Amino acid sequence: MAMKPAVLKEKAKGVIHLVMTPFTSDEELDLASLKKAVEHVATSLKGTDAVFLTTGSTGECYAMTDEESEKVIATVVEAVNGAFPVMAGTGRCGTRWTIKASQKAQSLGADGVMVVNPFYHLVTTEGLYRHFKEVAENIDIGIMVYNNPVTSKLWIPPELMARLSKVPNIVLDKENSSNVVSYYWTQKLVDRKDMEIVCGLGQLFFAFEALFNCPGYVTELANFAPTLASDLYRAAKAHDTAKLQNLIDRISLYHAFISKCVARHGSIPTVLSPLISIPDLPLYQSVCKNAMDLTGLCGGKTRRPMEEITSDEKAELKRVLSEMEVL
Repeated sequence: MAMKPAVLKEKAKGVIHLVMTPFTSDEELDLASLKKAVEHVATSLKGTDAVFLTTGSTGECYAMTDEESEKVIATVVEAVNGAFPVMAGTGRCGTRWTIKASQKAQSLGADGVMVVNPFYHLVTTEGLYRHFKEVAENIDIGIMVYNNPVTSKLWIPPELMARLSKVPNIVLDKENSSNVVSYYWTQKLVDRKDMEIVCGLGQLFFAFEALFNCPGYVTELANFAPTLASDLYRAAKAHDTAKLQNLIDRISLYHAFISKCVARHGSIPTVLSPLISIPDLPLYQSVCKNAMDLTGLCGGKTRRPMEEITSDEKAELKRVLSEMEVL
């Protein structure tokens, strides 16, 4: 039985595990490898605050059909087996289809859904508010707003987020602002009794947002280094700045490697400022999946148009993981 929204809000902290979706060499779903990987991470994170988040951007939701997404959600729910909350990305361009996807995720056993800002066409403030409110009114589980300007062209300002937080089952904000001050003001204007604001930009940003008592952070690290991911959370929670610095220095080796790969492959200029868009994005999924392979799991391929790293880069990644003390 799915969690009540208020329970989900209290439990949505710590390591918010971005579940990778493994695909075979011919780009078909590999549900057996998905189940094995999820069970491995669930065992590794036992005793740690964590949430399993599937069919989101990292899980390549944009490259899957609704039927495929449903199979992935069902597999993750089964593999986690109640040990942690499971949330599913269900955002679609239109409100009607977002409602349908969210209702399906609820029926499959998800404890909550993550709904990204509607993309493709721009909307008014009232249209954006109604979009989330109507989704909330048509499901019983908790909603996490995915406030991601890179994927949606929209950013929900603190005042509107505070208004959304008053909708009973909108209880979380996965905040992808690349401005720590913006995170601060959102947290200040939103009553924590209504909504928690989690770090949507991962481990490097969490180190800064933890200063404002950020309850948790999304991360792909748990796919191949769950202990490193949980250690970072614990150090931040304890305000152990020396340990936090050491962990970030280790993790930064991974990000530096991805940035180097992207520079080699060539990134496409976009209308987004480099301060908004993250340079890792074109290849971080391939790197993470290869890191899973190197640590004994099956990450699989990414789906086109995302690109794979080369055999030389895979060898380099192995050296990086060793230096990070993951291998």
